[in-house]
Amino acid sequence: MRYFFISLIFGVAGLALFGQEITTHPPQLFVDSLGQVYTRADAPAYLFLAPAEDQDKFVLAPSSDQAANPMYWDGHGSHYITHKDQKTNTNIRFRILADGFAPKTSIQFENGLIFYLNNMYFVESGAVAKAITKDDMSGVSQVYISINEGTFSPLNEAKTFAHEGEYKVQIYAVDNVGNAEQPKEYKVTTTTEAAVKMDNIYFETNSATLSSRSYPELNTLVKILKEFPNVNLEIRAHTDSWGNPKYNLLLSERRAQAAVDYLVARGVSKSRLTAKGFGETQLVNECAKGVVCPAQKHAENRRVEFVISQVDDQN
Repeated sequence: MRYFFISLIFGVAGLALFGQEITTHPPQLFVDSLGQVYTRADAPAYLFLAPAEDQDKFVLAPSSDQAANPMYWDGHGSHYITHKDQKTNTNIRFRILADGFAPKTSIQFENGLIFYLNNMYFVESGAVAKAITKDDMSGVSQVYISINEGTFSPLNEAKTFAHEGEYKVQIYAVDNVGNAEQPKEYKVTTTTEAAVKMDNIYFETNSATLSSRSYPELNTLVKILKEFPNVNLEIRAHTDSWGNPKYNLLLSERRAQAAVDYLVARGVSKSRLTAKGFGETQLVNECAKGVVCPAQKHAENRRVEFVISQVDDQN
């Protein structure tokens, strides 16, 4: 008498280049406290047979079909395997949960948070952040962190940003069957003096009229300013080096004021905002007057930034 047994055999997979190292997260089986079996959705399964009188002598099921082994789960979710027990003449049913999705991770500051926009955080020196991770099936196995493109290492406790400066933080999690998410990247600044470029702020050509493409980013800033009513901002605008320097300076001042006017019109107090234009005086690359540069390089200099000008006492 013979019965069959499904065995999950894994090869090394999940190689990804993270920071300065290659981290390996191979697929693996996971059994929770209730005895439920989980596997990664892309992990292969092999069918083995064994005599009922000697159940340790597994033999890979023979087949002339090249596609018979390995077998693969049909995507994320519950899968069932059923076979008949010859002694009891009953069907034995096994459930395998194939996990096809990686965890989702973010950071949250327990203290010291001054202000944030998208993935940029301004915090006080000594601010403490923790990882918030969610996985809907097999659960989170480990969180990894890299600071300033260093080697990823396990994050087993809250992270303290003890010194003044700017940090590039990358973080990701792996679940219990080896699914790894792509690293999330954050910029953490422990000084309020840094200028932060706002993405997707556009104006009509040679004009201070905001393009409608700018509205989503400015609306996000409105929301955050209302969440942090003690933070005051200076909105700064810059131009490229084309044209007359005096004209560029005036244009940048008008553009900075246009951004401020947009925020005020949507409920941000005018007293919390100032506008300042720099024209072409603070280029971010080599494209000064007389230097031949492609249009894309000139576009890098046309930008809107903000700095935290003041943080009022919340009391």
